Amino acid sequence: TTMTSNTAVQIVEKVGGLYVLNSEALNEILKHEVIGNKKVAILTVAGAFRKGKSFFLSNIVRYLQGKKNGEDWMAPTAPVSGFTWRQSSQAVTEGILMWPEPFVVKNEKDEEVAILLMDTEGAFDHKSSMTQCATVFALSALLSSVLVYNVSQDVQEDTLNHLQFFAKYGSFALDNAEGSPFQSLFFLIRDWQNGDEFGLEAGRKHLDEVMMAQASADAAMQNLRRDIQRSFVDIKCALLPYPGNKICRGSEGTITVNDMDPDFQVQLGKLVPHLIDNLLRPKEIGGKQITGSEFVEFFKAYSKIFSSGVVPEPKSIFEATSEATHQSALKTSLDHYENAMKAKFCELKEREYFEDANLRSIHEEMLNESVRLFNETKKMGSIPKYLDLLKDDAKAKFEDVYLKDNQNIMTIELTRREKEEAERLRIEQEQRAKEEMERQEREKEALRVQMEKEKAEREEAERQRLEAERAHQAAMAEAEKQRIEAERIANEERARLEAERQRQAEEENQRHQALQRQMDEMRVKQAAEAEETRRREEEYRRMIHQANRRRRNE
Repeated sequence: TTMTSNTAVQIVEKVGGLYVLNSEALNEILKHEVIGNKKVAILTVAGAFRKGKSFFLSNIVRYLQGKKNGEDWMAPTAPVSGFTWRQSSQAVTEGILMWPEPFVVKNEKDEEVAILLMDTEGAFDHKSSMTQCATVFALSALLSSVLVYNVSQDVQEDTLNHLQFFAKYGSFALDNAEGSPFQSLFFLIRDWQNGDEFGLEAGRKHLDEVMMAQASADAAMQNLRRDIQRSFVDIKCALLPYPGNKICRGSEGTITVNDMDPDFQVQLGKLVPHLIDNLLRPKEIGGKQITGSEFVEFFKAYSKIFSSGVVPEPKSIFEATSEATHQSALKTSLDHYENAMKAKFCELKEREYFEDANLRSIHEEMLNESVRLFNETKKMGSIPKYLDLLKDDAKAKFEDVYLKDNQNIMTIELTRREKEEAERLRIEQEQRAKEEMERQEREKEALRVQMEKEKAEREEAERQRLEAERAHQAAMAEAEKQRIEAERIANEERARLEAERQRQAEEENQRHQALQRQMDEMRVKQAAEAEETRRREEEYRRMIHQANRRRRNE
């Protein structure tokens, strides 16, 4: 089934005269993000075919959409659309349809509740057997928070006879469990022509008259009325006037609010808000309000027992309901156990685990909580095996999941610790080896520094020795130089003195030998020049000799 937001979805289909649940379509609606884990309230309209059920539901859709979007749902030009409806002698709806958009509202406890709307195949047409009509009617009542019983003009005896199934099942359920099995039955009397008063108060008065068995009525009808009243927590009635010719001759998408007769507009504008805001409550089964996921399971359970084409006996329905409520309680309790155990594991810090004895103690504590929750959860009837199933399933979950998970965590952690210890020892050994190598390197470095220091000291001593030797040699050279210079000076002085002596002698000779000197002047002069040459040669040799000695000394 293709789902859109403005087209009802068929969740129960008629196949070969039998009614088959379309689980995929139902799950698709119940998985809607706005539902989540919210409780659900289901409003269903049932009754004879071609009496305006889908038209009335379309107005409820419009009201909820207007409430959600802040729009005036009774604006004169507002189109009347939603569930498919049209003027025809043939039934439009087959099986059971559900509006694909859940509507979330807050109840008197300020809790969010998801409203689901269901439309049913019209009863008592020439195509459907009484068994088929009863099947749709029964499924509708079993699954609804409010069952709107749509009747034309008045509640007749045959109208009540159509509720025989509910009376029988209600009587059986009341004998075997606490509380009425059905929630709200709402008689919606259409095209009321027996007076000028309409609405809920007029409907209450009329319903009181209908349900008050006449003294002349046979015992069966008196018992039927009594069983109907006992089977439903709440029974109400509303009277609606004729909607107008345009409505009766029109179809979905062609009609607006302005096409309704004024009286009908007024009464519809009061009834729908009251029905949704004051009467609709979360669906209860076995005294427990159910969520969307639980609703799916109950729907499957009921569809299964109605799938044979024969209306099941009250006992079968009661047993199916009892089974479903116990399965729901089992699932809720197991979920609680699993969530509680997961929460305990989430409390563990990283790399922590439970000791086996401690974990088993936690398991026992959480199991006891789940058992207490199971026992406190309202259920229909008593099926002891489900408590055993809870204990067995929790034990299996504990041993197959949590105990093994904890052991895996413990094994991983112990392995990690062993690896960490081995790594720590390896690092310590490497650190010790590194420290030993560093110590040896420091000793080598200290030895090298000491050797370099001693070498430097030796080199310094050698340098000082060489420097002293050079200084000594320089001093010796300087002394030799001074000696030579002194010798030279002495020689020069001797030469000068000799020259002076010679000069004096010469002068003496000159005085005594003036004539000879004059005669020998040339010879003396030559001798003096020769002497001077000789002296210079000697001086030159001396200087050469001194230079050679200096070179040797250097």
